[in-house]
Amino acid sequence: MKRKHSIALASLFLLLILSTNAAGQAASPGASGTSGTSGTPSTSGTPDTSDRSAPIYITGERGPAGPVPLPGEARFELRPYVTVQERYTSNVDLTPDGPGKKEDWITTVYPGISFISNDARLGAELNYRAGFNFYAHESDRNYVSHDGLVNLRYNPDPRLTFRLRDFLQRSDDPRPAVYGAGQAGYQLTSYQGRQRYWRNVFEPAVDWQFARESTIGLYYRNNILRNDDNTLYEDSTEHYISPRLTYWFDQRNGIVLEYGYTAGDFDRSEDLKGHRAYARYNYRASAMTTLFVDYEFLARDYEDPGNDYVVHAPAVGIDYRFSPTLSATARAGYFRWDPDRGNAEDGFNGLLSLTQRDRVTTYTLTLEGGYREDLFSADNLGFARYYRGSAIVNHRLTERFSVGLIGIVERTDYTQFSRKDWLYTADVTADYRILRWLTVGARAGYGEDDSNIPTACYDEWHAFLTLTASYNVF
Repeated sequence: MKRKHSIALASLFLLLILSTNAAGQAASPGASGTSGTSGTPSTSGTPDTSDRSAPIYITGERGPAGPVPLPGEARFELRPYVTVQERYTSNVDLTPDGPGKKEDWITTVYPGISFISNDARLGAELNYRAGFNFYAHESDRNYVSHDGLVNLRYNPDPRLTFRLRDFLQRSDDPRPAVYGAGQAGYQLTSYQGRQRYWRNVFEPAVDWQFARESTIGLYYRNNILRNDDNTLYEDSTEHYISPRLTYWFDQRNGIVLEYGYTAGDFDRSEDLKGHRAYARYNYRASAMTTLFVDYEFLARDYEDPGNDYVVHAPAVGIDYRFSPTLSATARAGYFRWDPDRGNAEDGFNGLLSLTQRDRVTTYTLTLEGGYREDLFSADNLGFARYYRGSAIVNHRLTERFSVGLIGIVERTDYTQFSRKDWLYTADVTADYRILRWLTVGARAGYGEDDSNIPTACYDEWHAFLTLTASYNVF
């Protein structure tokens, strides 16, 4: 314990030194952190303190993960930063109750640097941070993590866009970082144990806008996961390529067409080839209302003795804007999962979402259910049906102080493993910008996985306290 406190004091002293040096050159008012606890710079170059812990579900995402620097006012920024985080967990390995369940305090020092360059022709975001993790009770767990991001945009012509994104992570945390497009930053994980792994996701894409609202594009993803112990966890490599077309016949009628081909190589499971076809018809009834009909088809072809299957999923829906800051989406449909061996299954496939974004309050309330695939994760649990309710709220009390709430309930049935999980999480967050270059964040909450597999059950209380200092060199 003395060692832990010494490390924490030394880290805070280092941070204060940086803060003192930065005091005379404070960043602009927009350079403060936002919500949560991780201290990773956002695409705007400001330290993004959100915890991006989440399980990784791969379903053939429809574009590069994460935001891409967009054309706009010319901008150039180089920002080193240091984050010191103290974390408590009542269940460090996310294991069931028993003698193996351990609590711990983890001190982490994140030195990092981010670079932003953006104009009409070229946009670039580069970010890297190292994490020096020190455990209070078991120093043999200490390790160094790595997080890196390259995000580039090139417009040789206003209608032609090339994008390139690469994400690298080295960690032992059972909560993998989100990298998939359209995934929320706050989800529970069903994974357990601390196992060193690294993941790299490489995503190039190109889009050509041949009319005002019409584009044709091509997207590719190379996704590599490697575990230090591949006897317990699945190593995998994913190749995914997807051409897509968005075309508006007139101001009211438009279509979206996509095709995706997947090649998956696994260390222990059967390799697969997969196809995905997606079609959507949009009818813009008014400036505030868009009606749509869509259909998705999936085909998975595994090497023997794997169980091949197809999925059919039609749906209808509506996108509606109540105001410039308040929007809703409703979608209702049906899916049918038809394997080569075993009985077919079907069920509801839908979404109801309400989103509010203004300068003071941001929230998203979501009810959803349907199917997904957990393929290129450490567990590779395959096809699943799920039902999920979530609420993510952030409210700015003052220009310096904001609070947040995250609540999620999820039921997941993994068809091929007869596994059924109830996942719960509830967290409160708070962030305070002490100075333009110095932000403190806190997060506390509870998580639980109630599974029909006894060895997969866990519950955890956790708390984070984070201090981030950043310095804008340019």
